[in-house]
Amino acid sequence: MKLRRLPEDFQVQEQNALPVGSHGSFAVYELSKTGWTTLDAMSHFSRTLNIPRKQMSHAGLKDRHAITRQTITIRHGPRRNFTAENLSLTYRGQSPRATSPSDIVGNLFNLVLRSLTPAERQNLTGNLPGIQLGGILNYFDEQRFGSWYPSHGFVGEAWVRQNYELALWLTFAEHHPRDNAHEREQKAILRTYWKDWATCKQRLERSHRRSVVTFLCDKPEDFKGAWGIVNADLRGLSLSALQSSLWNELASAFLFRDLPAEDLFSVTLTTGTLLFPRRISAEQGKRLQAMQLPLPSARVRLEEEPEAAFMEETLRQRSWSFSELKVRFPRDRFFSRSRRPMMIPVNDLTTELAPDELEPGRSRALLRFSLPRGSYATMVIKALLYGADNPEGSSSIMEDDIDDSI
Repeated sequence: MKLRRLPEDFQVQEQNALPVGSHGSFAVYELSKTGWTTLDAMSHFSRTLNIPRKQMSHAGLKDRHAITRQTITIRHGPRRNFTAENLSLTYRGQSPRATSPSDIVGNLFNLVLRSLTPAERQNLTGNLPGIQLGGILNYFDEQRFGSWYPSHGFVGEAWVRQNYELALWLTFAEHHPRDNAHEREQKAILRTYWKDWATCKQRLERSHRRSVVTFLCDKPEDFKGAWGIVNADLRGLSLSALQSSLWNELASAFLFRDLPAEDLFSVTLTTGTLLFPRRISAEQGKRLQAMQLPLPSARVRLEEEPEAAFMEETLRQRSWSFSELKVRFPRDRFFSRSRRPMMIPVNDLTTELAPDELEPGRSRALLRFSLPRGSYATMVIKALLYGADNPEGSSSIMEDDIDDSI
């Protein structure tokens, strides 16, 4: 199976409930883009419109390699449209406040899966009714884990364990499989001249990375202080990645405990293997749909959790505890304190099968569906394509650092 052969093969429309009218200090826009991350698109408009980035807000992050539409707000923003290459802002009106993640009701998806094998096509048609009826496991998917490095783990782990030098190294110097050519070049400079900050500064292009190095030129061993000036949103993403991976571990452990092994199949992500139900009874489905697991952190009130002992043991086996999952410095970003449903509905799921015009002899499938806020379209694909005829699973769906989940 191939996803995103063409940009129009992956389309996402954010459903945002921010009130929009004719009054308020915040201009509301629909941001349409392809080939841009949400953060890069907003930084572009901040520069071109000469508007401080802190006046701009988004509710969710959207895929770079797709056609996406989402709501953003700009405090005291101009009341007109703007266009750039593969990027536009369409003015929608005014609001009394900035948009935030809580405004997202869900996301609408139109996806084209190409080069389907006969086995994948059979799995899709066989798994479709069960997913339409019962939904999918609500795992975080690969694109959440762009700050995970094969040899070192998560940037967020280095931060929480107060290894600030490692956190900086991973963020700005360590090679990542998803790096583009320019990023590889800039990281190579830091790997070659690490701690020779003057040389690094001289060779690096003007960027946020170079600003951090400039700080280290004056305070060569103050890695803690340097980490404190790293973009707060970037640091926050590293916490989310670590927390999300640990939540996946909890959810998978509950499945392993509660369902027979023959009713499970595995899907391998870069960060580990997750279990999915091959089949569940009506009673098991109701129980899973009713379960909400806390996002692991020291802020979880374990005394209020009926499954606290099991969750603590699951984290202990992965060299963590709930009490360790907290930020000591800088305290401008925190682990989320919320709960996440184990299973979610896949609303209005339909599929259309046809020959793949780009690859003769294979099939393509057009999928349409909507998901609640925070859930991953790529998990729908995994649940549809893997199972009885592919018990080993696969993680080849996602290859880029994208996030279409919120």
